[in-house]
Amino acid sequence: CYNSVMLNFKQKLLIYFTALSAGALLISNLCAVKLWNFFDIAVDGGVILFPFTYILGDLTIEFYGQKISKNIIFSSFLINIIAILIFYIVIALPPYPGWSLQNSFQNVLGFTPRIILGSLIAFVLSNLLNNYIFTQLKQRKGIFERVFIARALGSSAFAHLIDSFIFETIAFLGVLSFNEFLIQAGFAYILGLVLEIVLSPIEMIIQKHLEGKITHESKLSKQQYI
Repeated sequence: CYNSVMLNFKQKLLIYFTALSAGALLISNLCAVKLWNFFDIAVDGGVILFPFTYILGDLTIEFYGQKISKNIIFSSFLINIIAILIFYIVIALPPYPGWSLQNSFQNVLGFTPRIILGSLIAFVLSNLLNNYIFTQLKQRKGIFERVFIARALGSSAFAHLIDSFIFETIAFLGVLSFNEFLIQAGFAYILGLVLEIVLSPIEMIIQKHLEGKITHESKLSKQQYI
């Protein structure tokens, strides 16, 4: 009936948020294999997409709360663990004679253990922190209580710092010189935060659109019982 369709909207939205969160983490891990040169600063490719996970996290906790958001974080973590295990198993299988891409396949999908370990630990801890701070800011009186994007950027500022510190330390400390490590870690933090700030107008539009749609359908659903 019509009422069941109304109830299905948030369920469908949650499915998209969960799939996008897991996909963004996996794509970021794949991209992190490459270090690109930004004016002689070594930057991992995953930094381009990783801020997207915070945007998804902010939208999820805004509409579904901290408990469901935590479940999405751990489900994304689990999906990526499964993907990595499958990649390693496939790499270990003997290549068919004449197939010459074994080394290329292994170089791309055979994640460096330090990179994948750093990425997954940083993802879980920084996103849990992001959710906690977001919730605390929402409970405060003032601009953080009233304005979604204020608490979204406020929580991300701290979460990005933890993410950059954990990932860069586990993945690259000792691999790069200490000076290069500090520059890369600082740049990764700044770039991630800048990308989220640049995307914040789009995030606000999405949040307002979804909020309006959810509110509208909730009102229609209640009218069925009047």
